[in-house]
Amino acid sequence: MTKQTANAEPQTMTDIVLREMTAEDLPACHGLSQAVGWSHRLPDWMLAFECGKGWVAESAGLVVGSALYWKWGSDYSTLGLVIVSPECQGRGVGKKLLTTLLAKLEGTKVRLHATPEGKPLYEKLGFVTTGGICQHQSPELHVIPAPALGEDCQLQPLKLEDVATLTELDTLSSGMQRSALYQALLDPSSPARIEKGLMLTRNGQPVGFSMLRKFGRGDVIGPVIAASLEEAKLLIAQLLSESSGKFVRLDVEGALGLSEWLTGLGLPCVDKPTTMYKDGEPCICAAGWRNFSLITQAMG
Repeated sequence: MTKQTANAEPQTMTDIVLREMTAEDLPACHGLSQAVGWSHRLPDWMLAFECGKGWVAESAGLVVGSALYWKWGSDYSTLGLVIVSPECQGRGVGKKLLTTLLAKLEGTKVRLHATPEGKPLYEKLGFVTTGGICQHQSPELHVIPAPALGEDCQLQPLKLEDVATLTELDTLSSGMQRSALYQALLDPSSPARIEKGLMLTRNGQPVGFSMLRKFGRGDVIGPVIAASLEEAKLLIAQLLSESSGKFVRLDVEGALGLSEWLTGLGLPCVDKPTTMYKDGEPCICAAGWRNFSLITQAMG
């Protein structure tokens, strides 16, 4: 445990202690997200912690700040769930958490999604804007017809044995290597397991996959990784056609052509976080593979 002292830190940090996050901290971290109006459930925190590592800030024995990071192979990492309790904001807690985590991510290209409030701090720490995310959702999805598939296309349910294939396609689309994430999502015994997953094949070859799972206020569709926009739409439309009457959310890359289409389907955009990178840029696959809809804004 690292204790802050008056000599080592500004006066506003003298009663703040930073230490590595443990599983026992997750209920308190869930409480932090509730305090700032985020919709994460405790199982959402459990998945994030299972796949990554984090630090918390304590004051008088209470958790008042959190931040997590995920190393996805040797080249790319993501950073998120950076939260400071309302009563401790403006005291440098967030900056201290971020600098602690960034020291552990040196040598990787670090991605995060910034709120308007957090963006100035991230810019001071060396992050630059590379794009944006459109958060689309419907509190009660109306009926959406299933898409028509061509004779050369087939949809198949995802299985635990598909982890290696999904990891390979994910790496093509983003540069990230996330086998631990897919293992957790497809393991039938995992509390974070998906509700449904689909692989789209064309002439027997994979051209995309999608997942629907519980998250926040209802269901989320993501990741959606595909070789083209049309194939991403097919995968999303199929899952939407099975979600009538439910709360459904997607966090899609703003520049990839899904946002207006989703709005037309009755899922308006309700937020637009900024995509930022430090020490690198997004991976662009020459073959066209893209991560169209994120697993979460934090994990990318």
